[in-house]
Amino acid sequence: MSEKRKTFVARQDLTKRISEMAKRRGYSLYDMVNEVFELTVKAEDSGVNLRNAVEELGVLKTAKQAGFILCMESLWYDMTELAYKKAKSKTLKSWFNAGVWLAKRYVTSENADPFEAFKKDLEAFTWNTPEFNIEKTEKQVSVRIISSRFPESYTLLYEAFLKGVLETFGYKTVDKEVERGGIRLKARKEAEADERG
Repeated sequence: MSEKRKTFVARQDLTKRISEMAKRRGYSLYDMVNEVFELTVKAEDSGVNLRNAVEELGVLKTAKQAGFILCMESLWYDMTELAYKKAKSKTLKSWFNAGVWLAKRYVTSENADPFEAFKKDLEAFTWNTPEFNIEKTEKQVSVRIISSRFPESYTLLYEAFLKGVLETFGYKTVDKEVERGGIRLKARKEAEADERG
């Protein structure tokens, strides 16, 4: 029994890309299109939004490339607490340096707006943080992070990390409020902060 076929219309740029993908994989265009349809139907049947799944996969790939790993949250907090208690100044310095290192990856990247790219990725990487907000104007950055699950040591280490990031992007912290589970920072471009300070 022969399969029934149906003709469909799609944008030319998309059909060209699908055709190129099929060729690279050694598929016919018919096989490639049917695989795409099958995966779309399978995702829908599983209750998965395909667009969200692709975006989330992109977040994980970016996090992996940036040197992040997945870890149980409670274990992460326990380890940061132990490190902080054992060697407070060294641990704070390590977190500051980690912020510098990560920000440098963006500053030296080919992104049109490295700070925006960093902000977008960090928002995605910190899915365990219920309130995460970074606002940037031409001369100032405001950071507000709140999580009732953050122990005091982790909050202080996270602040050190953010200071490293901000300094690398050319900002100086001019106001801060840090307490267990909450970080609020205001930073200005270095020249602006020096003029006011």
